[in-house]
Amino acid sequence: MYVMTQVKIKVRPQQTVTFPGICVHCGQPAPEMMRIHKRISRITRFIDVPVCADCARQLRGKSLEEEQLSRLQWLVGGLALLVTSAAVFIAWPPAMALWARLGLALGVALLVTAVIIAIFQRKIRDAYLPEKQQVLKAATIENFSWRATTFAFKNEEFKRRFVELNASSLMEI
Repeated sequence: MYVMTQVKIKVRPQQTVTFPGICVHCGQPAPEMMRIHKRISRITRFIDVPVCADCARQLRGKSLEEEQLSRLQWLVGGLALLVTSAAVFIAWPPAMALWARLGLALGVALLVTAVIIAIFQRKIRDAYLPEKQQVLKAATIENFSWRATTFAFKNEEFKRRFVELNASSLMEI
Protein backbone atom coordinates (compact mmCIF):
# COMPACT_ATOMS: atom_id res chain seq x y z
CA MET A 1 0.00 0.00 0.00
CA TYR A 2 1.25 3.44 -0.95
CA VAL A 3 1.22 6.42 1.37
CA MET A 4 0.65 9.91 0.01
CA THR A 5 3.50 12.26 0.90
CA GLN A 6 3.09 15.99 0.61
CA VAL A 7 5.40 18.61 -0.86
CA LYS A 8 4.75 22.36 -0.73
CA ILE A 9 6.45 24.68 -3.21
CA LYS A 10 6.35 28.38 -4.00
CA VAL A 11 4.46 28.74 -7.25
CA ARG A 12 2.10 31.47 -8.36
CA PRO A 13 -0.89 31.05 -10.67
CA GLN A 14 0.13 30.75 -14.34
CA GLN A 15 3.73 29.95 -13.27
CA THR A 16 5.24 26.72 -14.63
CA VAL A 17 5.90 23.86 -12.22
CA THR A 18 8.95 21.69 -12.99
CA PHE A 19 8.34 17.94 -12.85
CA PRO A 20 10.78 15.07 -13.42
CA GLY A 21 10.53 13.32 -16.78
CA ILE A 22 9.12 10.15 -15.25
CA CYS A 23 5.54 8.94 -14.79
CA VAL A 24 3.93 10.16 -11.59
CA HIS A 25 2.34 6.73 -11.16
CA CYS A 26 4.87 4.09 -12.20
CA GLY A 27 8.19 5.92 -12.74
CA GLN A 28 8.63 5.02 -16.44
CA PRO A 29 9.71 7.68 -18.97
CA ALA A 30 6.76 10.06 -19.37
CA PRO A 31 6.03 11.63 -22.76
CA GLU A 32 2.38 12.48 -21.95
CA MET A 33 0.55 14.57 -19.36
CA MET A 34 -2.36 14.10 -16.97
CA ARG A 35 -4.24 17.16 -15.72
CA ILE A 36 -4.89 17.35 -11.99
CA HIS A 37 -7.00 20.03 -10.35
CA LYS A 38 -8.24 21.37 -7.06
CA ARG A 39 -11.14 23.72 -6.49
CA ILE A 40 -11.23 26.06 -3.51
CA SER A 41 -14.26 28.33 -3.40
CA ARG A 42 -14.63 29.80 -6.89
CA ILE A 43 -11.01 29.25 -7.93
CA THR A 44 -9.75 26.08 -9.60
CA ARG A 45 -6.06 25.35 -10.07
CA PHE A 46 -5.10 23.07 -13.00
CA ILE A 47 -1.64 21.53 -13.31
CA ASP A 48 -0.36 18.93 -15.78
CA VAL A 49 1.78 16.10 -14.38
CA PRO A 50 3.77 13.60 -16.48
CA VAL A 51 2.51 10.08 -17.22
CA CYS A 52 3.93 7.27 -19.34
CA ALA A 53 2.25 5.90 -22.45
CA ASP A 54 0.83 2.87 -20.58
CA CYS A 55 -0.70 5.00 -17.83
CA ALA A 56 -2.06 7.46 -20.41
CA ARG A 57 -3.70 4.50 -22.19
CA GLN A 58 -5.26 3.42 -18.87
CA LEU A 59 -6.60 6.96 -18.39
CA ARG A 60 -8.26 6.81 -21.82
CA GLY A 61 -9.74 3.36 -21.14
CA LYS A 62 -13.38 3.11 -20.14
CA SER A 63 -15.37 0.41 -18.42
CA LEU A 64 -18.60 -0.72 -20.04
CA GLU A 65 -20.59 1.00 -17.29
CA GLU A 66 -18.61 4.22 -17.73
CA GLU A 67 -19.23 4.14 -21.49
CA GLN A 68 -22.96 3.53 -21.02
CA LEU A 69 -23.31 6.30 -18.43
CA SER A 70 -21.38 8.73 -20.67
CA ARG A 71 -23.84 8.15 -23.50
CA LEU A 72 -26.88 8.15 -21.24
CA GLN A 73 -25.97 11.48 -19.62
CA TRP A 74 -26.31 13.29 -22.97
CA LEU A 75 -29.63 11.63 -23.77
CA VAL A 76 -31.10 12.38 -20.34
CA GLY A 77 -29.59 15.87 -20.30
CA GLY A 78 -31.02 16.69 -23.74
CA LEU A 79 -34.45 15.41 -22.79
CA ALA A 80 -34.36 17.35 -19.53
CA LEU A 81 -33.45 20.51 -21.43
CA LEU A 82 -36.36 20.10 -23.86
CA VAL A 83 -38.99 19.02 -21.33
CA THR A 84 -38.05 21.59 -18.69
CA SER A 85 -37.90 24.49 -21.13
CA ALA A 86 -41.27 23.54 -22.64
CA ALA A 87 -42.89 23.05 -19.22
CA VAL A 88 -41.64 26.38 -17.85
CA PHE A 89 -42.59 28.23 -21.05
CA ILE A 90 -46.13 26.78 -20.99
CA ALA A 91 -46.59 27.17 -17.22
CA TRP A 92 -45.52 30.82 -17.08
CA PRO A 93 -48.31 33.40 -17.60
CA PRO A 94 -48.74 34.42 -21.25
CA ALA A 95 -49.01 38.07 -20.16
CA MET A 96 -45.22 38.11 -19.78
CA ALA A 97 -43.28 39.15 -22.88
CA LEU A 98 -42.41 36.28 -25.20
CA TRP A 99 -38.64 36.88 -25.02
CA ALA A 100 -38.81 36.97 -21.18
CA ARG A 101 -40.70 33.64 -21.06
CA LEU A 102 -38.24 32.08 -23.48
CA GLY A 103 -35.25 33.36 -21.47
CA LEU A 104 -36.73 32.16 -18.18
CA ALA A 105 -37.60 28.76 -19.64
CA LEU A 106 -34.13 28.33 -21.10
CA GLY A 107 -32.42 29.49 -17.88
CA VAL A 108 -34.36 27.05 -15.67
CA ALA A 109 -33.83 24.24 -18.20
CA LEU A 110 -30.07 24.85 -18.31
CA LEU A 111 -29.91 24.79 -14.52
CA VAL A 112 -31.83 21.49 -14.33
CA THR A 113 -29.66 20.01 -17.09
CA ALA A 114 -26.44 21.08 -15.33
CA VAL A 115 -27.57 19.35 -12.14
CA ILE A 116 -28.39 16.16 -14.06
CA ILE A 117 -25.00 16.20 -15.84
CA ALA A 118 -23.22 16.74 -12.48
CA ILE A 119 -25.01 13.72 -11.00
CA PHE A 120 -24.03 11.63 -14.01
CA GLN A 121 -20.40 12.82 -13.77
CA ARG A 122 -20.21 11.55 -10.18
CA LYS A 123 -21.65 8.18 -11.25
CA ILE A 124 -19.20 8.01 -14.16
CA ARG A 125 -16.23 8.63 -11.82
CA ASP A 126 -17.48 5.80 -9.60
CA ALA A 127 -17.52 3.49 -12.66
CA TYR A 128 -13.85 4.10 -13.59
CA LEU A 129 -11.72 0.99 -14.00
CA PRO A 130 -9.56 0.28 -10.90
CA GLU A 131 -6.36 0.82 -12.93
CA LYS A 132 -7.59 4.22 -14.07
CA GLN A 133 -8.49 5.18 -10.49
CA GLN A 134 -4.98 4.25 -9.32
CA VAL A 135 -3.31 6.43 -11.95
CA LEU A 136 -5.66 9.34 -11.13
CA LYS A 137 -4.82 9.03 -7.42
CA ALA A 138 -1.02 9.04 -7.99
CA ALA A 139 -0.82 12.83 -7.65
CA THR A 140 -3.17 15.41 -6.17
CA ILE A 141 -3.17 19.09 -5.37
CA GLU A 142 -3.90 19.17 -1.65
CA ASN A 143 -4.03 22.93 -1.24
CA PHE A 144 -3.04 26.14 -3.00
CA SER A 145 -2.86 29.87 -2.47
CA TRP A 146 -1.71 32.85 -4.50
CA ARG A 147 1.93 31.99 -3.69
CA ALA A 148 2.17 28.25 -3.00
CA THR A 149 0.80 24.83 -3.95
CA THR A 150 0.86 21.66 -1.88
CA PHE A 151 1.07 18.41 -3.83
CA ALA A 152 0.66 14.83 -2.62
CA PHE A 153 2.42 11.99 -4.43
CA LYS A 154 2.14 8.22 -3.99
CA ASN A 155 5.33 7.38 -5.90
CA GLU A 156 8.27 7.97 -3.54
CA GLU A 157 10.86 8.11 -6.36
CA PHE A 158 8.80 10.71 -8.23
CA LYS A 159 8.49 12.76 -5.02
CA ARG A 160 12.24 12.55 -4.38
CA ARG A 161 13.06 13.78 -7.90
CA PHE A 162 10.40 16.50 -7.70
CA VAL A 163 11.93 17.77 -4.45
CA GLU A 164 15.43 17.79 -6.06
CA LEU A 165 14.17 19.77 -9.08
CA ASN A 166 12.30 22.28 -6.93
CA ALA A 167 14.72 22.53 -3.99
CA SER A 168 14.90 26.33 -4.20
CA SER A 169 11.10 26.63 -4.07
CA LEU A 170 10.37 24.22 -1.20
CA MET A 171 8.29 25.46 1.73
CA GLU A 172 7.34 24.02 5.10
CA ILE A 173 3.96 22.26 5.21
